[in-house]
Amino acid sequence: MSQNEEIEIRILLPLKYNDGTDVEPARFLKTRKELTARFGGCTALMPTEGFWINKDKEYSDINSGFYVVAPKNQSTFDFLKEYKEILKERFKQIDILVTWQDIRRI
Repeated sequence: MSQNEEIEIRILLPLKYNDGTDVEPARFLKTRKELTARFGGCTALMPTEGFWINKDKEYSDINSGFYVVAPKNQSTFDFLKEYKEILKERFKQIDILVTWQDIRRI
């Protein structure tokens, strides 16, 4: 990996817990502040409906979340692996979708 390579990271987060109650805004605020402190900024994603299957049961969520631009290096990937576990606990989820893709700035 080159030192100047960057990735875009997307983190999808539910707006409701699995029991249907709203996720408290403070949980999103804390996440936004942590991502901004770590990567120097982040952008909130517009809410969108998503579907997924777990153990043959289909679930529907309204998700929001954040994306950030980060250096493509082992430190970033190590952080994401640990941070995903924190988010699973914070948002009371079986899993949290965290993806990344290579980017090039114009």
